[in-house]
Amino acid sequence: MPRTADARLEGRILDAAYQLWSRGGERALTMRAVARTARTTTPTLYQRFRDKQDILELLRKRAQQIMFSYMRRAHSAEEFCLRYFEFALKHSNEYELIHADWAVRLAKEEARPSFDLLKKSLADRLGGTLEQHAGLALALAALLHGTATLLLTKGVPERISRELRHACVAAFETLVENAAGRSFRPNYKRAARP
Repeated sequence: MPRTADARLEGRILDAAYQLWSRGGERALTMRAVARTARTTTPTLYQRFRDKQDILELLRKRAQQIMFSYMRRAHSAEEFCLRYFEFALKHSNEYELIHADWAVRLAKEEARPSFDLLKKSLADRLGGTLEQHAGLALALAALLHGTATLLLTKGVPERISRELRHACVAAFETLVENAAGRSFRPNYKRAARP
């Protein structure tokens, strides 16, 4: 009797890869380690995925959805910032995966659920379309990412961490309030789409 293909194998492989990435980042994610953790063989892995990049792209999409689940529950600018930092600090390897080449993918106009959510929340609050707020959203995303990167630095004292978060939230809210008072259309949009 011929062996039947395991219909759940791809899911097991991706779960194993995600588990490895979450724990150890890129250095932990080898094809051999993924195969071993998924309880399969390396040749079987290569039958389903061309290479590590194929797996990384699927992991990035999963990490984006997890981050989006954090962000979509935010009901204020402050909460948006704090949820962003919470995700980055609790899921540092996933955060790195999402943001490693974020600006490159921005130019390709690939899906960015949390960034799109930010544009939507700005449009809901300020009126207008999502694209009208792309420049402001880009400025806010850069502010958040810069702060998150500082927070992820090893050895940052808690006092400094609190000050960084507070300063970022204040700047975020100031930018949004400023945009509410006038039309905010900086040249960031042109910079985002060369």
